[in-house]
Amino acid sequence: MPQTLFTLILFDVAALVYALALGLGLSDAVSVREHLLAGMLASVLIIFTHVLVIFYLIGTGMDIREAVEEDDALAKKYVPLTRRLKKKVFPLACFAILLIIVASLLGAEVHSRLIPAPGAETALPLRQVGGWWVHLVFSSLALCVNAAAFVAEFRAVRKNRKAIEEINEWALNGRGG
Repeated sequence: MPQTLFTLILFDVAALVYALALGLGLSDAVSVREHLLAGMLASVLIIFTHVLVIFYLIGTGMDIREAVEEDDALAKKYVPLTRRLKKKVFPLACFAILLIIVASLLGAEVHSRLIPAPGAETALPLRQVGGWWVHLVFSSLALCVNAAAFVAEFRAVRKNRKAIEEINEWALNGRGG
């Protein structure tokens, strides 16, 4: 899972960089549409990654609890570990998801004002539209929180994977033999 998460994070970063580059270069209705689509894609990918990690930690936490319930020493070691990992990841991941959603909605609202009416001028009133800076501020905040969430998630997934490997080793050598 750590390799999968790392790959997803790389895709998320690439999608965000692409959306940011398009947003900084807005010049016509086509560029607005491309930026909007790239931003929506990046948002969906980011939310997918966070939700995947949340469900992974929930599922493996239940599996770990079931695997060590027969051994009190292992239960005292690994059950609190899974709870600590969830406590570190879940609030940050959920807040990161919330900020991405808010930034996306604000961006859609700003872009809805930029799309020219049929038959109107094709020149866009880019910096005359109120609220673009709010989208930029929330997007920047969302990027920072998501970066922190990705770091916390990656660390938690690595620790979780190490715990699973230790429990598997115990099951093969300690309990069975």
